[in-house]
Amino acid sequence: MRGAIALTLLGMALTGPAWAQGSTAAMAEVKEVLLQYANIANTEAAGQCSLSRESLNDDLQRNLKLGSVPIILVNEAKPAMLGVARIELLPEIVTIYFEGLGCTSWISLAAQSKHSLKIPPVETPRSITVSYWRSGLMVSTNISSHSRLVAEAFQKLAKKFADQYRLDQPPPLPSFDTAPSPSR
Repeated sequence: MRGAIALTLLGMALTGPAWAQGSTAAMAEVKEVLLQYANIANTEAAGQCSLSRESLNDDLQRNLKLGSVPIILVNEAKPAMLGVARIELLPEIVTIYFEGLGCTSWISLAAQSKHSLKIPPVETPRSITVSYWRSGLMVSTNISSHSRLVAEAFQKLAKKFADQYRLDQPPPLPSFDTAPSPSR
């Protein structure tokens, strides 16, 4: 009897919880990441703190490409193709300017997609948002160094996202097309 209980517990430990069986990583098989323009919540404060949407977007795009993320800029995107998984990456900045003292910004990056689904028993399609990944940082500095530190914060978030994206991809399957060379 004890042996059967031990085998059951060992089996549960090796297979994981029942709810996780058959699941896959959040961004597995995602082939396109649509980079949206940075949403700046308080443009007046951002301007006083020397933040530029264009430079932030350029830096973010460059850092994501360095991390091997298949980035597509929103203004260069073609329509989504059937069978090609695409998610959106949404950068956001909320800045507060303290008169002559400095700036504080909340910088966040979120990966998500929006879908319409019919959820029984109602046949009316429901709009849902699926969140794949989200992270953020708060930066508080003097005015002169704020734009540099916000760019560095986005660089950290881009690296963190790229690392998670790569971890979520399934490993490549081995190729058996070529015969191994004969050993001597």
